[in-house]
Amino acid sequence: MATGLAERAVIAIGRQEWGEADHLAARSAAVVRAGHLEDYAQSGLPYALSARTAVHRGDLVAARLYLAAVARLRPLLNYALPHYSVQTLTELARAYLALADRAGAREVLRQVRDILLLRPDLGTLVEEAADLRERLDAVEGGPVGASSLTTAELRLIPFLSTHLTFPQIGERLFVSRHTVKTQAVSIYRKLGVTSRGEAIERVEALGLLGR
Repeated sequence: MATGLAERAVIAIGRQEWGEADHLAARSAAVVRAGHLEDYAQSGLPYALSARTAVHRGDLVAARLYLAAVARLRPLLNYALPHYSVQTLTELARAYLALADRAGAREVLRQVRDILLLRPDLGTLVEEAADLRERLDAVEGGPVGASSLTTAELRLIPFLSTHLTFPQIGERLFVSRHTVKTQAVSIYRKLGVTSRGEAIERVEALGLLGR
């Protein structure tokens, strides 16, 4: 039901029927919440569309909350669900572009590119991604922030708030301690912080821990 409502919202936006799209996206997100489905990849599209409609109506607070919700799911959006993942990510990129967040849109489109390298036969989604990349080139650069976190960095974030050391985190993520440290330093830079504690506070404030 959530996916069906979200797809109807996509159609409504295509027709510039933003009031209807807002209504459908809100219903879609409500189904996700009612079913406690926030941690499932399929909840990404309802949230991405809710972000787009929130930006359109000027509710930037709501838009950023929805964007954070999609960001938490980005590590789950991969080639295993190619059509759904690319569609969700392109809608997310559109939301970032509407906010003139070039860094966020660029990172999301990089994720789309990686999926298309493995799953190239996705119909019109391939053209949509190409059009978005062209639009991105026409947008002036902005600051690098949380929206530019990579999927690997987003995967690391939940572990930062635990007692685990970098080597222990590496064991759980099947990467080296050096990789974890490198990703952590990159996270700190993008969040504008200098320590693990500050990073935890920042991601909590941004809603990236889902609390």
